[in-house]
Amino acid sequence: MELGGVLPCEEVMSSEAFCAFYRAHLPSVYGYLLRLCAGDTGQAEDLTQDVWFALVEELRRGRSERADVRWLISVARTKFIDHARRERLGRSKLALVSRPQEPDVQLRPEGVLAHLSVLPPVYRAVLVFRYVDDLTVAEVAAAIGRDVSATNSLLARARSKLRRAGRGGTDD
Repeated sequence: MELGGVLPCEEVMSSEAFCAFYRAHLPSVYGYLLRLCAGDTGQAEDLTQDVWFALVEELRRGRSERADVRWLISVARTKFIDHARRERLGRSKLALVSRPQEPDVQLRPEGVLAHLSVLPPVYRAVLVFRYVDDLTVAEVAAAIGRDVSATNSLLARARSKLRRAGRGGTDD
């Protein structure tokens, strides 16, 4: 069995072989992702974990040929791209939450995340369900156990409170 390259397809990977393969290639996968993540260790660690989970799943399916550092790097690249796309989509959706009714008030998307944390949990939930998860108002209402009219009112209050938080206001 060669740990630096591809394992033969007919060979089943033992726990010991997997551990040796993991130890040999973890630095390469993590280092690659750390560079892609611009030094964000938390993000690189999460994506590295996702890559290894993908390999374990492939091995469970009997695809031992996937135990190849080139395959791992390819999966790492894909995981990073998917993460970046989800993050960009999430930010654009958060921009919808911060869209002001008053033209002189503007909350940036990155500020939305910071200000969500000061909102009561039910406000955070309805805003995220509606604008990040793209649930309809009826779906949000069902998720929180309220009717559509009450949920619309709750969303309006949550948006208003978020805008006030963005301006530094703290009225309840």
